[in-house]
Amino acid sequence: MDFESKFLVEYAILKLDELTSLNNNRKSVDKKITEKVVTEDELVSQFKEELCLLHTCKLKIHDLMESLDVIETHILDLLCNRIINLCRHMHELFSIPKEVLSVCINACRDNVIYIKAELLNFLVKAVMRIGDNEHTIWIQLLELYLEIGDGPEVVNVFQEGVRSLKANSLPLFKTLIKHWRNKRPDMILSTLTKYSSLPYENVSSKIRPKCLKWCLKIDGIDSTRKLFNELKDLQPPCCKLYLKMINIESERPDFELDTVRKMFDDACTLFGRNNIGVWIDYCRFEFTKGSMVHKRKICNKAVFTLEYDLKDTFVDEYYAMQREIRMQRLLRHDFIIIDGDADT
Repeated sequence: MDFESKFLVEYAILKLDELTSLNNNRKSVDKKITEKVVTEDELVSQFKEELCLLHTCKLKIHDLMESLDVIETHILDLLCNRIINLCRHMHELFSIPKEVLSVCINACRDNVIYIKAELLNFLVKAVMRIGDNEHTIWIQLLELYLEIGDGPEVVNVFQEGVRSLKANSLPLFKTLIKHWRNKRPDMILSTLTKYSSLPYENVSSKIRPKCLKWCLKIDGIDSTRKLFNELKDLQPPCCKLYLKMINIESERPDFELDTVRKMFDDACTLFGRNNIGVWIDYCRFEFTKGSMVHKRKICNKAVFTLEYDLKDTFVDEYYAMQREIRMQRLLRHDFIIIDGDADT
């Protein structure tokens, strides 16, 4: 009796007749695979049977570990390899059903210490073959490879995922940042910078500001300023990129007023016709760190520049912003009037 059969019988996972039935099913499916006459349903059925057996063996080993100092876990390697091979054959002969592929990837993640990474090479093509623009299964695959390590396979899965998902690829970036945040911040910066020119505005508008954040953290302010000057020339222009750099500059203890104003002016020129927020942020900056006189000029310019149906909304938000700041100052007992003008 081989090791696997002995383990299954010795620990009462299968009865002898059940073991015989399992082995017969395996032989039948293996023969049909060789002859290329196996059906998709037969492969899926065998996959589910092996997966169930894997789960049962893991539970048994967990229970045994409470009473035994040493327990042989090689059976988990065998079962994981068999499950992966069944999925590989499904991929080669048919197209793995999305639900089965998802279960397979999750099973690999849950048992990553028992699998050989080189056996998983077919998974990227299997996911691509589904032709589904839904990001969930790509995230599952990326998380699997991140569990395995930080090698070139991770980069390959990420690249293929972005290429397939296109405008729906933002969750892949979030997944990568979450896993690399503490381990590989350098890789976060290089990856974000590489993809900052993606033509999908909903993605690039989130990526570019994060480039500045990670550049500041890793390389400092001079490199961040240089990167900003490179990113601001990319199309389409990104308002959040300007606002992030403005925030970085204005939070510095030695910030230069003219530098921040120049970036605000550029942002208002680019986005000021239909973006109330950039004008409110500019006015807020002048109210808190600049000049009341300059704030009034910005307010007047905003009313002149904004599209007609946005002007009243801007005025409402402008006065709401002033009340908020004044209330905050009152609560801190340091309400002051700058330039001798309470501003109306």
